Amino acid sequence: MSPTKRGRSKGTYFAERLTELCRTRPSVSSVARDLGINRQQFARYISGESLPRQAINQKIADYFGVDPGELHSESPIKGRSNTSLTSSTTVLAMMELLDAAAVQPITNADLETGFYWQYKLLLRMPGKVVKTLVMITKKDGVYRYKRRSSVVYNAQLNGTVKNTFNGVFFKQNGFLVMSDVGATLNDLTFHAFATRHLYDTSIKPGLHMTIGLSGSFGPKAARLFLKKIPAGESILAHARKQGVVNKADLPAGYAHILEGMDIKGSGIMQL
Repeated sequence: MSPTKRGRSKGTYFAERLTELCRTRPSVSSVARDLGINRQQFARYISGESLPRQAINQKIADYFGVDPGELHSESPIKGRSNTSLTSSTTVLAMMELLDAAAVQPITNADLETGFYWQYKLLLRMPGKVVKTLVMITKKDGVYRYKRRSSVVYNAQLNGTVKNTFNGVFFKQNGFLVMSDVGATLNDLTFHAFATRHLYDTSIKPGLHMTIGLSGSFGPKAARLFLKKIPAGESILAHARKQGVVNKADLPAGYAHILEGMDIKGSGIMQL
């Protein structure tokens, strides 16, 4: 079989799987829009004329909650429409609850814009802490954050795990809540932060929880907190220091926040 023919076959399988998955959504146009892919280019994927590069292939797989390899399978992705329907129903119910919740205004005393370190203690990595750079902005009264992780979670993995997360803050019952916002809601993730502290005014103690919906993936719980990076420091220099560090190497007090010990006056939330 010639390389050209093999390419057409792979394109055909991808087109069939993509068409199959698009039927679980309101329209092909809505899928292209959600993914941020040019409609004409997306049409070429649907027709089998073109195959996406690896990054786009992963993005499409994440959007539909499937393994990237399934997009190129000769066989249909069975039961996907039922799973999507269940997830959609659950998501809608969750959204209604959130929509009805009373939200308080966020003040500058609660949260400042700028760059932060996010220290996250994964429950599946005893003694290790993921250190990630986070940017927080404010526009039209809305506080948003963006973080990009590029770390090796497992020494046996080849390469690094790279993800970009975007989200917004809101305030309820005196606590800041940071909610991830993405193209899909396979994982609906909330980070609840205390607005008072014990160690340093630049630290926001907090708790990270993942609410797993039907078909969700990823860690179910981990502790984290944010620490403000002083203005004037080199963000590029900080970005080079992202990765996994030993909990024992953190400054005094940090481990207490990550472990969620009930320290009077800390405002640390418990699991």
